[in-house]
Amino acid sequence: MIRTLTTILAGAVCMMLAGCGAPGEPYQPMATPASRSVIYLYRPYEFLGSEATPMITCGHESIELAAGGYYAFVEDSGPVTCAAATDTKTELKFDARAGEQYFIKEEVEPVGLGTHVQLSLMNAAVAGDEIKECNRQGIKQ
Repeated sequence: MIRTLTTILAGAVCMMLAGCGAPGEPYQPMATPASRSVIYLYRPYEFLGSEATPMITCGHESIELAAGGYYAFVEDSGPVTCAAATDTKTELKFDARAGEQYFIKEEVEPVGLGTHVQLSLMNAAVAGDEIKECNRQGIKQ
């Protein structure tokens, strides 16, 4: 009896730790147009992370990412601003160059009755490993 309960409990824990990331197609890098830049916004899955899905505007598009999701924006070169609608302190600005890729990591943490969003421009090598665990989202506005 105890062995059966232990087996069931162990199975449940393994299923939870395996990740209940966002549904969608696994990450696949897209070809970067020579005259534009590609910006990947991604949100790694965290076991005890926030379930909130704040609206993020990056360049000319907005999207709500679930934990474990990513979305690719194609933008003209020049200044790009990314920010969360729910957290005015999250603004991230950078200059996008034609033919280059950029990776922005979204982290959402519960704070009191709300959430805090942090956007970070990541090194491509680090982001490349993290984004592999994410699935493409398409809940854009």
